[in-house]
Amino acid sequence: MELRHLRYFVALGEELNFTRAAERLHIAQPPLSQQIRQLEDELGVTLLQRNSRPVRLTEAGELFLARARALLASFEDAVADTRRVGRGQAGKLAIGFVGSAMFAGLPDIVSSYRDAFPDVELVLDEMLAAEIAEALRRRRIDVGFVRPALLAEAGLAQRLILDEPYVAALPRAHPLAARSDIALAELSNDAFVLYPVRPEPSVTGLIVAACQDAGFTPRLAQEVLHLQTAIGLIAAGVGVSLVPEAAARAQTGRGVAYVPLAAPSVMAPLTIAWRDEDVSPAVQRLLDIATRWRETAAAPA
Repeated sequence: MELRHLRYFVALGEELNFTRAAERLHIAQPPLSQQIRQLEDELGVTLLQRNSRPVRLTEAGELFLARARALLASFEDAVADTRRVGRGQAGKLAIGFVGSAMFAGLPDIVSSYRDAFPDVELVLDEMLAAEIAEALRRRRIDVGFVRPALLAEAGLAQRLILDEPYVAALPRAHPLAARSDIALAELSNDAFVLYPVRPEPSVTGLIVAACQDAGFTPRLAQEVLHLQTAIGLIAAGVGVSLVPEAAARAQTGRGVAYVPLAAPSVMAPLTIAWRDEDVSPAVQRLLDIATRWRETAAAPA
């Protein structure tokens, strides 16, 4: 039994006339009659009462008409859905992201993607940068928004989304909190709230390298996993840290002063990463939207 048998029978079952059904199907009447006979022979039942005018369906024919309609509708839905997934207009897209990406364009990018492709299910998972790299390798996610950039690795591609400066995050009572800017070296006597340095890449590695370039190695006050935890501990006076500028703008009024760093700036690049051999249409569409966001963000106000 083939799909054409179902289509032919549905047309005949709805028209109840061989001539009209053949015209609807754009075929001659004899081939239609032959195909319906083949269908009855394969099923082993009579589907039509041919000695009546118009043609009537038997009880078995009525049942088969309903089921054939449903099967054809399901097949057409499957074809349409498959094509939409193939074009990146449906399906699922798994996104890993570091917490600070939520302050640096990710909400705008996700919102634009959802508006353009509402039938694609987005699955978002906050991770550390190294976890994003592993999740990409193991195909648990399709793309990752990561800071700092992943270490160069065969099979993974990256694209810069935003390169913003770090600012100093200080307790409100800190002696430098009221300054318009500070040199990083002025924090050499402070203890730092930092993220785990392993596995790499890590934000802490970037911060430590910047401090060492400024002439000191930062003392650890507390190790944390998430930006919000770091902000809370800084507000409590546990230590200081560096946070991306966009995150600082979103965190005002929590007992923390955010002070720009004097030149040379310490930069906080945010990249989007994906498997370079596995660029599905859904991934490509997200890359396109992220690139447009970057171009808009970089344009002069």
